[in-house]
Amino acid sequence: VGVFFNSRVLGHGCRAILPYAEALSKFPAHVQQLDMESNGKGVDVEGRPLAYDAGEVIFGAVGTNGQHSFYQLLHQGRVVPAEFIGACESQAPRAAKGAKRSSHDELFCNFLAQPD
Repeated sequence: VGVFFNSRVLGHGCRAILPYAEALSKFPAHVQQLDMESNGKGVDVEGRPLAYDAGEVIFGAVGTNGQHSFYQLLHQGRVVPAEFIGACESQAPRAAKGAKRSSHDELFCNFLAQPD
């Protein structure tokens, strides 16, 4: 869907994959490998050059790492289709001694604030 709709219909040349769960930290790179290798061809099955751009540039990073690198561009620079992925529950809930919230709860609050 992303390749066709975002690239060909809307004309966006990139897409962000933004997971907010440490367990998904490698997910953006995995999607990047699958999608860009498969859809990044410049010719059709018969070897003829395509008349349009194939595929899109996919990038992303987990949680607050991405917030401190490229979110400024997403919020104020240009339109980039983004897939925010959040986990309602942590696989390994942790809270600092005496803390009212777990680190996952704080991360989830950051997740909820970003798409706005």
